[in-house]
Amino acid sequence: MSSQTTLVELPAVVRTFEQYAMVDFAIGDNDPVYFAVVEANDLWGTPWASRFCVAMMTYYHMGTAVTAADQEGKHFWDYLKSRFNEAPRGAARRHFRGNNGLAGLASMEKYAAVPEIFFDKMPSSFLGIKDQCGKHLYGFGPYFWLKIADYMDRCLGFSIDYTGLDKHLSTEPARAAAQLHPDMPIPMAFNAACNRIYRQNLLAPPTYNRLVGPAEVETALCDWSHAKKGTNWLGADLIVKRDALKGYGGKAAMMSDWLPTLVPRERFMLSLI
Repeated sequence: MSSQTTLVELPAVVRTFEQYAMVDFAIGDNDPVYFAVVEANDLWGTPWASRFCVAMMTYYHMGTAVTAADQEGKHFWDYLKSRFNEAPRGAARRHFRGNNGLAGLASMEKYAAVPEIFFDKMPSSFLGIKDQCGKHLYGFGPYFWLKIADYMDRCLGFSIDYTGLDKHLSTEPARAAAQLHPDMPIPMAFNAACNRIYRQNLLAPPTYNRLVGPAEVETALCDWSHAKKGTNWLGADLIVKRDALKGYGGKAAMMSDWLPTLVPRERFMLSLI
């Protein structure tokens, strides 16, 4: 389990959004992938870690991304294209299929034929990334605007300005913000949700080297919303990401070991209000 759990006392029964976010950050369920990428960046270098993150934006599947990251240049893109029909899709890329998926993959290759420079070509702001995606990448909406910013910020060492995120939320966190504060416009509701979390002075995974910011709150809102509907639980993504690495070789096994410790489903009882 992450080092953050030693800094906070985690509730056994989770009722409020604040409690949910606290546990989400502490156990590493906010996005377990980041923990493994940080370790990979240290051991195998930033070019490898960058290729992994680029590959994650195609099929959103860690096993496929590990294999792709070992390839360079044209071989990287050829591998991803060869897997188009058979590659498992993570939930965030479940619609990355057919002509639309092929167009998205082609736009990524055109943008960064050398995949490890993909993030170097991106601006260091959320709004700049949004504009860059609109100009050059097909099939990249609000979820992946933020994912690019997050990979750059939390995994690859870039400094990102998240100004404007409140006005460009993806569907699920926008819905969750409105549920928390139904009397407010969504941008104001999102900022109110952020302020509720900021008051706890929690540190941001995976490195816990800065305070939680709007990107982490956005993801917590998404997770909280799914948990409210009964389609998610605290620790579920830790299992999903491990399963995606099974059978993909030695590096995948190492990345699996770098993911946060599994949390039994019964560890936290959800009674969300």
